[in-house]
Amino acid sequence: MERVCIRVYFDFASTLCYVAHRVLSSVAKEVEDLGVELEWRPIDLTMAAPWDRGDSFSEEIRTAVRSTALALGLDVEMPDPWLDSRPASHVALAAPSPAAEASWRTAVFDSIFERRFTVLTPELVELARELVGPDAVPRPGQRFPRVEQSTREALALGVTGVPTLLLDNWLVGGVYDGESMVSILEQLAQQYRDLGLSAVN
Repeated sequence: MERVCIRVYFDFASTLCYVAHRVLSSVAKEVEDLGVELEWRPIDLTMAAPWDRGDSFSEEIRTAVRSTALALGLDVEMPDPWLDSRPASHVALAAPSPAAEASWRTAVFDSIFERRFTVLTPELVELARELVGPDAVPRPGQRFPRVEQSTREALALGVTGVPTLLLDNWLVGGVYDGESMVSILEQLAQQYRDLGLSAVN
């Protein structure tokens, strides 16, 4: 079966992206059996959203996000305020392989949403050195052109929120239960193959 690459745009600061990461991780075998490869691509959502790094959210928004997560089996709170995800995204975009990116993504999400850290911990900095090399470790005050470029590309494609799945010019936003996510990926991949398109974005 020809493999199909489906991109997942996400932001490390987004609670719903963490939920999507957990849901998709739980159905990784089913996704692999579909002949689908997920390419996780981080962006800086603040370049498109009406809030900025360091902004807080109302209890109404926080409750809505918590309820969505609980409906999908995860008891998780939004970090407050909105975190600067660019350093973590900078490392992810420099990852030399999908396996390295997956290790980094899992470690960062675990640090933020399970261990409740808000900055790159010494353990994460050491992991970045191991996975990517010392040049990829973020430095204080630096800019993040790779993250900016990834975000601009996503916005040009029509991405307005995260998580968003992208295949060719089809965009599917939001996070759903594992069965629904597998069904969405299956439909996208089958449509892609039926049209005889290339297997990679």
